[in-house]
Amino acid sequence: MSVRVGGTAATALIAMISGCATSPRASQVQVSVNFPSPAQHASHKSLERGAISGVPQHVGFFYSVNPDCSSNGPVQTQLKSPPTHGSVTFVEGSGYTNFPSTSPGYDCNKQKSPGVEVMYTSAKDFVGTDQFTVQAIGPQGVYMESDYTVQVLAAAKTQ
Repeated sequence: MSVRVGGTAATALIAMISGCATSPRASQVQVSVNFPSPAQHASHKSLERGAISGVPQHVGFFYSVNPDCSSNGPVQTQLKSPPTHGSVTFVEGSGYTNFPSTSPGYDCNKQKSPGVEVMYTSAKDFVGTDQFTVQAIGPQGVYMESDYTVQVLAAAKTQ
């Protein structure tokens, strides 16, 4: 699915979690975001992750980069619905983008880019399934909502 932004000749690669941008046309920039299912709309994504009980786990990365892989500005994140059996924190940091080989942003995958990491930690000794939803808004107002389902496993017993 595509979002078109008119009036600018600059290409901005805006991606949250995973995405890509296509080449600009004349005086517009076209931003495309990859999703696992065509039934999902452009601003919503469902993700499944795993974690060990009580151990902080990186479950997502939100970013917005320019074609030269520099930051396009900060991405604002917040919880829409918190997890029932744990907590989520947002940490400014750097991580790897996930542009497909057909994207102008593909070379950005080879280096870390600035962004916001999503960290999940289950309650101590919780084992099972937890869920939460993150809302994010990129520097140009691009909105993204991600539903996370986390399978929490028991910590290994030490002998």
